[in-house]
Amino acid sequence: MEESRHRILTGMASSVLVLDGGMGHELKMRQVHVGMEDQFLELSDFFLPGAFANRQRPDIVRSVHEEYIKSGAQIITTNNFVVTPYSLGKVGRASELTELTESAGKIAREAVDRSGRRVLVAGSLPPLLESYQVENLGELEELKTTYFKIAEALAPYVDVLLCETLSSRLEGRAAAAAASASGKPFWVSWTLRDDSSCALRSGEPLSEAVADVADVPGLESMLVNCCAPSAVSAGIEQLSKCAPPGVAIGGYANGFQVTTSQWLSGEAAVEAAGESGDFRDGIITEEAYCRHARRWVSLGATIVGGCCGIGPSHIRKISESLA
Repeated sequence: MEESRHRILTGMASSVLVLDGGMGHELKMRQVHVGMEDQFLELSDFFLPGAFANRQRPDIVRSVHEEYIKSGAQIITTNNFVVTPYSLGKVGRASELTELTESAGKIAREAVDRSGRRVLVAGSLPPLLESYQVENLGELEELKTTYFKIAEALAPYVDVLLCETLSSRLEGRAAAAAASASGKPFWVSWTLRDDSSCALRSGEPLSEAVADVADVPGLESMLVNCCAPSAVSAGIEQLSKCAPPGVAIGGYANGFQVTTSQWLSGEAAVEAAGESGDFRDGIITEEAYCRHARRWVSLGATIVGGCCGIGPSHIRKISESLA
């Protein structure tokens, strides 16, 4: 491991770091409701209640972070995945981007400070439009400008920037450039098709996306996320072959019984790979998910965690298994 590539990871005791799980679904389970002057956001409104909870219910957001920390997470991610001009603009609140993003950073940092543990805060640089959208994304410079605004708002509170759930090479280039310009170390994580093709949601090869950002200053880690566990396995195996020397690799998968695209569309779907006993109420069991995480480690991953549908109980199982 090259020290210059891992100044943030230096000092962490574990050879494998455990990332937290999903935030949006945890907040939905806690039935977060937020009101605004002219409307009331329901739980189904683009996950926006979770975004505005940064201002109206910081106690609930902090409690989710704290539960992940108690479950063994060594890295928690800021709650700003849907805090983008596009999503906020759906309810006429795009101007609140910086305020809500800063709040997400503050809450995560408070959770770590209160825990008394050595835990890193990762600041999310999410998709700027819909998750998995691969067309009509805008121009590179436009995306970089927005990503830099998010990075600037998070920078005082986070240890590393996590460019995550990136569906195209364009998003990867834009997010990495903005993260680098902020001066913070950063990780890049792409979402793959729910199969073994190692193709981004755009159809572009993961290996080409890796090459796009391999030499960007500040890059520390490359990951795959927000896809089926089997797709993450294929992605990590590919990263082990094409990631630059000294760059850590890892992954964090979704826990849905159906593929993520089908779950989002509400379609009846073919089950994601796994035995029938691997799922409970449509979500992967803790034991089954832990088996996937251990496989990722065997493939060379040094950062593992969870994405949509993966909660504190899953993270606890992984943490205990790797202890």
